[in-house]
Amino acid sequence: MVNLWFIGAIVLAMASVLYLWVWGPAWALQARVRARLSHRQLTTEDETGSPPLETFVYWLVDRPLLSGDFKELEPALDATGKTPYRARQYYILLCWVVPFVLTLAAIVFSGVMTTAVTFMMSFYLSRQFIRSSGRTAEKQQNRESIELCQMTRMLMEAGLSPERSLKLISHQARELMPLLVTRIDRFNRVMESGADRSRALDELGRNRNLTVLRSYVTLMKQAGTLGAGVSGALEQIVTEAHHEERSKLKEETNKVGARMTIIMMVFMLPSLFILIGGPAVLSIMDALQR
Repeated sequence: MVNLWFIGAIVLAMASVLYLWVWGPAWALQARVRARLSHRQLTTEDETGSPPLETFVYWLVDRPLLSGDFKELEPALDATGKTPYRARQYYILLCWVVPFVLTLAAIVFSGVMTTAVTFMMSFYLSRQFIRSSGRTAEKQQNRESIELCQMTRMLMEAGLSPERSLKLISHQARELMPLLVTRIDRFNRVMESGADRSRALDELGRNRNLTVLRSYVTLMKQAGTLGAGVSGALEQIVTEAHHEERSKLKEETNKVGARMTIIMMVFMLPSLFILIGGPAVLSIMDALQR
């Protein structure tokens, strides 16, 4: 009887493996199609992702406990060039897994107060790190967008179409615009998938904080619709972007003076008071002792 049960289990296991081997690819394809339809992504940007894991990550982030927090951080994660799936993975890892690991370590090696401080600081600093990374990436991409406008103007004056220009830029200017090229690659993939150019341009200029890139996208859409020349308009965008960069540099320069004042008050003035007033205080104390 035992041998029969054992043989039956082996047969059942082999049948299950064969069934999965035959129908597994079809299930994987159906899962990816449902994921793309439910999340409304334009292209399969995560070819190496596992469909069950991807579905679970999307499901987890869509829970009420995480959805609101993730929506606040999503623009910053998108600014760093991460795809929707990678952004959710990074968010779960940095904002939840790392704080809980540090909290467990604090529970093992420290007391209650240290554990509470560790959890709050890791919970807060992880989100501030994402926001700071997003702001830095947005500044860098705004500067890279100026180069994008100049290269597009040069290529279109040579007779290339906007789509051909962006494809050539993605191949030849990767070192010149390392962050922005991820968005250009996404635009090229969307165009190769057969989507409308206006929709692909909307995907390219999705981040509203990238003002130069959004102006570029608006101009490209108008050029495709009206057939107007874009060389003069691109030059105007570059001029306005340079003016905006100079204004930002002036603002940052003015802030440096205020920061240096705080540094002087905190570090230099006490040392100066000690250096100047120290001998006088010692003389007064010596006179009082006599």
